[in-house]
Amino acid sequence: MRTESPNDDQRQGVTARRGEGTRTRRAFLASGAAVSTTALVGCLGGGGSGGTPTGSEPEKPWTTEALAEYIDDGATVTIYAGTGDPQQWHELVSVINDEFGTNVESDVFASDAGRVSQRFLQERQADNDEADLVTKANDISDRIVTEGTDVAQRFYEWGLDENFWFNDVLPSERQLPFMAGVYNGGAGLCLPLNESYFDEHGLDYPTTYNDLFDDQYEGMTAVLPGYIVSTEVGWIIEHHAAERDMDNMEWIEALADHLSFSGASSHTAGARRVAQGDAPMMFYNFPWVVSPFVGDQPLKGHFVEPVKSDAMAGEMSINANAPHPWVARYILSAMVEEPVQRRMINDVVDQVPVRADLDYSPQDPDPYTRKRLGAELTTIGFYEDVEYGQVGQTAKDHGAFEI
Repeated sequence: MRTESPNDDQRQGVTARRGEGTRTRRAFLASGAAVSTTALVGCLGGGGSGGTPTGSEPEKPWTTEALAEYIDDGATVTIYAGTGDPQQWHELVSVINDEFGTNVESDVFASDAGRVSQRFLQERQADNDEADLVTKANDISDRIVTEGTDVAQRFYEWGLDENFWFNDVLPSERQLPFMAGVYNGGAGLCLPLNESYFDEHGLDYPTTYNDLFDDQYEGMTAVLPGYIVSTEVGWIIEHHAAERDMDNMEWIEALADHLSFSGASSHTAGARRVAQGDAPMMFYNFPWVVSPFVGDQPLKGHFVEPVKSDAMAGEMSINANAPHPWVARYILSAMVEEPVQRRMINDVVDQVPVRADLDYSPQDPDPYTRKRLGAELTTIGFYEDVEYGQVGQTAKDHGAFEI
């Protein structure tokens, strides 16, 4: 269940801090939050203790407005992100500040999911938690799957699916008590193609992985990343083997014999090979990894029909021991608000909105983003994804992807 960042330097880890915004919400936000003036003094924020202040708290379900009113001016949120790049999180917090008149400062540790998990776990063991919000700590997700939800309750705040207003706009698949999918909506998987190669050779764009069994693709090079994500190939195998009434391993072995698998060091490197014309196709990739290569280069982030949509592709959890829990709750709540979701289209790099109840045409998304958000989807939940992961791991153990 490990994913990669589009950045080649992801393994190094990046810690960055940025202060955003100059306006104060209290300068213009109409009062309405269930909080007393006394409670605002020294309440949770960048300079607060992190404990619950004396006085009333915002009433549940928590709204963004009430949470914004409850935090200190100049508050800090620390985000641990297995996305490899801090820029998107600084931009997101900047958008939230702009839309809701707050002055939250973002402090980000961004690396691959393994390093994020390791740092988070080490700080917990040392009783020195620094993270407020955590995304893609896959080692912990794996433990939740194998050991049970008591692990989730130890590491993450419980009740996200009950305590927040966004229950009404997020589908149930995107909500767990300890995790919510609040970004990276739409298609969660793509089949990268080099348009120039396909056009020059008169090849059809496959609409399903089973189209690849056609004679026109026989012997075609299909790039595989150095680390193959079991959940992704597991869905490809099981969904398409069922369409052909084949055994899972029979299906992938037959396709491997029909195509010619070739290796790349990473998902990013594989996308680059296809974009540069070194290979006509990549077996699979993530839309957010492919995105930087689409447009100026002949890479097509192609989507089969239907395409897998990971309900938790943009997962976000609040650390159970968050130093600034109310700031974390505010940022999480604001991420799902309509104006923030809309601005993810153009103002937040490498993120797309998750709310399917909104029409994003006024934001004029680029063609690739429109396809990504408008693709025919099969939504895969957190635990369902685990089952596909087992299929994919079995295929890997059987040597289906050996090069």
